[in-house]
Amino acid sequence: RQDMSNQNLTITEKLTHVSERANALCDTVQAQLGNINSTLDSKLTEVDNKMTEVDGDVAQSKSELENHFNELKNNFVEVVNGLEVHKQGLMKRFSFNNYLNSGGWTREADGPDSDFPYCAAPKEPYYINLLEFHSQSNSYGSHGDNFKIDFLMNHRGMVSYADHIVITGMSSSDCVSGVVEIKRIENPNAIKLFISEPGSEPIEIPFTADDVGKSIEVNFRSIGKLSHGGKARITLKIDTRYHCGSTRACGAMCEYNSPNAGPCSDRVSFVQPSWEQ
Repeated sequence: RQDMSNQNLTITEKLTHVSERANALCDTVQAQLGNINSTLDSKLTEVDNKMTEVDGDVAQSKSELENHFNELKNNFVEVVNGLEVHKQGLMKRFSFNNYLNSGGWTREADGPDSDFPYCAAPKEPYYINLLEFHSQSNSYGSHGDNFKIDFLMNHRGMVSYADHIVITGMSSSDCVSGVVEIKRIENPNAIKLFISEPGSEPIEIPFTADDVGKSIEVNFRSIGKLSHGGKARITLKIDTRYHCGSTRACGAMCEYNSPNAGPCSDRVSFVQPSWEQ
């Protein structure tokens, strides 16, 4: 009967019915889409909240892990005068390296220093302060305290242009002393051991090729001078005028077990060090 009634409808009425049904279907679809979007928004909000929670947990865990790592690291590494000092039992170790400017070379031999005419711009001597000892509790160390320094200097990594010195010593009570082993010297007088002590002028001990293979006994702080206080310091004086035209790089590996010792704050300098500094 409905079909027959529809047949009696005009085209306009039929189109109106179709339009009404289409609108109803669109409304239903829009309602469903709204529900879906609402559900998606709710889920996305839940995900965002969960991610924020996870990010917070990760950040907290990372911070706790870093703090734990730093606590562990502090048991094995300490920073002294800008250098990391690694601890292994009683022994402490550090190393450093540096570039040494030799002042350049002039082919015309018209440099300002008549003793080194091929040096275009001569530099003042470098002082390489390798290790220092502080007088604490009226002592530079205790029984059994010792140290070792391995010093190398070279041009472009070539062993034929290298200098090698090893210093092994001990510190106890009012004395710091050691044995200097000359492994290799490339330029005579370019490297000297520099010692500053109370009551005397600074001492410079030059090294030449004749010293290679020898061991030299040295007092960096002689006995009987503790009352003056100050520092006992192990220093090399480098005159780069001997190296004009071939720059130098130096490196030192140092180890010690005295609580009174440590790396120097001014390790490479043009300033002559003093036991008072």
